[in-house]
Amino acid sequence: MMVSRFSIPATALVLLLGCAGCSDGAPQNNVILISVDTLRPDFLGCYGYERNVSPAIDALAERGTIFRDVTTASPWTMPSHASMLTGLYPTTHGVFGHEQALESDTLAMWLSAAGYQTMAVVNSHNIGFEPYKILRGFDKDTRHWEFEVELFEDGTTGSDIHNSGVPILKRAIAYLEGREPDKPFFLFLHFYDVHTDFTPDPEWEEEFVTPYTGTKASYKTTELVKVRGQKIQLDEPDIRYLEEMYDAEIRTFDTKLAPFFDYLDASGLADTTVVAITSDHGEEYFEHGSVLHGRTHYQELVRIPLILRGPGVPAGSIIETPVHLVDVAPTLMRLAGVGVPEGLDGLDVSRAWSDPAALPSPRFLYSEADHNNVIDGFTHNNIRNTVRLGNHTLHLDKMTGKKELYDLATDPGEHHNIIDQEPELADLMFTRLLDFMNHKGAATEIGPSSAETLELLQKLGYIDGENPEVEESK
Repeated sequence: MMVSRFSIPATALVLLLGCAGCSDGAPQNNVILISVDTLRPDFLGCYGYERNVSPAIDALAERGTIFRDVTTASPWTMPSHASMLTGLYPTTHGVFGHEQALESDTLAMWLSAAGYQTMAVVNSHNIGFEPYKILRGFDKDTRHWEFEVELFEDGTTGSDIHNSGVPILKRAIAYLEGREPDKPFFLFLHFYDVHTDFTPDPEWEEEFVTPYTGTKASYKTTELVKVRGQKIQLDEPDIRYLEEMYDAEIRTFDTKLAPFFDYLDASGLADTTVVAITSDHGEEYFEHGSVLHGRTHYQELVRIPLILRGPGVPAGSIIETPVHLVDVAPTLMRLAGVGVPEGLDGLDVSRAWSDPAALPSPRFLYSEADHNNVIDGFTHNNIRNTVRLGNHTLHLDKMTGKKELYDLATDPGEHHNIIDQEPELADLMFTRLLDFMNHKGAATEIGPSSAETLELLQKLGYIDGENPEVEESK
């Protein structure tokens, strides 16, 4: 098995973790990791959003800890989830796109070696497709994904239905009911519900979407790809409509999620289970002139939520220190009561609520692995990298050499490039970014996707069917 330079083979973990798998004699807690694809924190009430779109998530956050400032590893699903489940940057684990398979050890592998039952229910080709190996370490008889739900077409609207929360949660509860009760468990749930196509429940569309007379929607993903390719132009009412449909979609999902939280309380599992809610990336609504996600690393795409609740997690705590998606795996290991492997890119950020000074600040945080950038008729992947230090972000376009520097304290929307005003800081961040980019990942190359897979990815908006030729820059 190929192993990342920062990972430990699962076969060695039993020796590393010991028979009990505990780092300090503490009991092992169950773990549920919930990934809500394309969920922006600034659209959640617990992060300050004024519309009541997320009451169930907000209620969970009140009982736990909110990390206010979290950066993701990549602006699209596959590399981000590889980072979420390994504690490694894409540069380290090597998964930048559909041509690589994950070889680094995962959270599921570490917990399995410590005696956990591992279960996963996901709703994305980018996570569940077997050759990608993103679900390494999950028990095969409790591993499931719902491609057919992802592609189900509504006969009335012609839109693809992504609101699969109910079947995913139904299967999740069945797994929990059928588990071995004397063993701890790790359950990973991935939801595609707030991702385009937008198909919210009618009651929430009526509540959150103002009357709209535009002619360009339903705005299926395939139509938004045309917007991104400048084949369809949007005006302010169109953009407002998209944002409000996103609101309605979040409320639709939140309503489906609430009974699952009730189940955890009623079954007593809430007392012994750490629950984490996060996302892989955000979504653009013309903050920088486009829609969807995957191409850039501005805050609307790389800022994600992270909410923790459960044993060992203080209620009502808010952590302002910037952290990263790669911190999720080591933090959940610690909260599970299991030793954290050495050599991860991520940190155990649970230390923040006992001693905020225990986390390095400022800290260099990276985002990379963009894809589907069309330049001169060719599709380019991984041509942009971003590094953050404190309140500053430095963006690098590797094709043009252009650098952009922003101060999030005074310019949270990243619209005023101050590269000329802060040359020393820019040079420091650029030097660290170049060093970071020189690392080599451990993924296996699996070759180009099949014609069937390419058709699926085009339908889901992950490739541009009009620009099939791909050039990669790593």
